[in-house]
Amino acid sequence: MAGFSFSDDDFRTHLSPADFLAACDQAFRLYGQGVLLNPPRRETLDRDFFRLEMPALWPGRYQARKTIEERPGTAGSLGSRRAFVELEDLERGTRIRLEADYATDMRTGAAGALGLKYLAQGPVDRIAVLGTGRVARCLARCADQLFGLREIRATSRQPANRQAFARELAPLLRAPLQMASSPAECLEGTDAILAAVPTPQPILSLADLGKTRVLSVLGGDRRTRQLAPEVLEELVVLVDHPEQAEKSGEFRHALETGRSERIALARGEAGQVLTIGDAACHRLPAGASRPRLAYFTGLAVQDLCTAVALWEKLANKKE
Repeated sequence: MAGFSFSDDDFRTHLSPADFLAACDQAFRLYGQGVLLNPPRRETLDRDFFRLEMPALWPGRYQARKTIEERPGTAGSLGSRRAFVELEDLERGTRIRLEADYATDMRTGAAGALGLKYLAQGPVDRIAVLGTGRVARCLARCADQLFGLREIRATSRQPANRQAFARELAPLLRAPLQMASSPAECLEGTDAILAAVPTPQPILSLADLGKTRVLSVLGGDRRTRQLAPEVLEELVVLVDHPEQAEKSGEFRHALETGRSERIALARGEAGQVLTIGDAACHRLPAGASRPRLAYFTGLAVQDLCTAVALWEKLANKKE
C-alpha cells in the first residue's frame, strides 16, 4: 500500500482557519448523522508521560488514528507535545502520516468557535478569550473568521504572555484586539467566552459570567479544571462526547465530591444526552433547556476530517 507524509508546515500552508472551520463543522455534522464513528480512545498516564490514542472511522472511505504524546510542564501547565495522525484512504489504498501539532491546535480552536455559533441565539459581537497559549491563539483566529466581531479581548496572568499574544495575533485578525490585565476586565460586557487555560484550579464561577450568553470550554484533560462546580450545575451543558467528558477534570471532581448528578447535561425529549453532533444537526431544544456551555474533550472525527481536507487538497499532486 502506497504511503505519503505531510508536515505541520503543510497544514499551515494549505489550510486556512476557514478550512479548519469547514472540516470541523463537517466532522460534527457527520458525527451527528451517524456517518462518522468515534470509537473509544486509549489513555496512558503516569507521572512523567501522557499518551492518547484516538481512532476514527468513515466507513468505506477513510480510517484514522490520532496519537498525542505529552510530558508535563510546571504548575499544572502542559509541557512538550508530539501529535500525529495516521490516515488510510480506503478507496485509493493509500496510507498517509501527518504531523498534527499545529492541526490539533487549529481544530481545537475551530471547535470552540463553532460551539459558540451552534449555541448562540443572537449576534456575537464581543468575545473574551481566557488564555494566551497555542490553543487560545487558534480560538481567537477561528472566532475572528467565523463572526463579524467588533472586539476580541484576551487575558493571561503574565504580562509577557499578553504582549506576545498581541504581537502575534493582532496583525492576523480583522477585529480589534484588546488585551486585559485581569479576567474580570476581559469578561466585562462580552457576549461569549472561549476558555483554554491549563489550570488545576477553577478560574470561572457563575459570578464571573455575568450576562455572558454562551461559552465554549476546551477541557477534557483530567489534570485540569477551569470551571467552578456551580457553572456545570446552573448552565445547561453540551458535551462533544459523554464518556470522554466523564474523564475530564471538572466531571471527575463532580463525581469525587458527590455532585455528578447535579451537572445539567443537555438532553433530548427522550432523556438522551445531546452532543455537539446534535447541535451541528440543529437538534437542540429551545427555551430554558437550550445549552449555554459547550464543553469539548476533542473528537478523533475532527482529526480525521482535517487530515482528509489536507489530503484531498494535495492528493492529485502526490499521485
